Amino acid sequence: MKTNKTTDTKAMLEHCGIKLTRQRLDLLDQLVKGSGPTTAEQLFLSLREEASAISLSTVYRILDAFELKGLVEKVVSTDENKAVYELNRHEHGHHLICTSCKSRMTITGCPLAGYEEALAKSTNYKITGHRLEVYGLCPKCQSELEMPPVEITPDRTEGKVGTP
Repeated sequence: MKTNKTTDTKAMLEHCGIKLTRQRLDLLDQLVKGSGPTTAEQLFLSLREEASAISLSTVYRILDAFELKGLVEKVVSTDENKAVYELNRHEHGHHLICTSCKSRMTITGCPLAGYEEALAKSTNYKITGHRLEVYGLCPKCQSELEMPPVEITPDRTEGKVGTP
């Protein structure tokens, strides 16, 4: 039996004990089909494009409720002081962030597992988790920043008398 995304999102909300409303379903659908972290403003604009009657403050309230129930993860970017939200897929992941356009992508694999163990041993902390953000320029911004080579041509006025 094949299920559709609305059935899946309903099940997700019910599993978390969140009351079903059209706005919550629409917002969760946006998060499910998203490819990575996104801001509340981006979610709001996407919902408005799909003719969903929702306000920005409602988007924030729903995201707060989703976070409290563990349905989304909220990360506050230190360089922009802006929160981004991502569906909690219960997978360990980190983020690659473009310093120019601020696009984010989730990356898999973790180089810190061994370091966590060593750190726990040396500090007697019980390490419960970590977050890693790696910054750089995405391929699109790299190509936009590349300047075309300057073509050097001989001065055509050289040696001519009376040219302006």
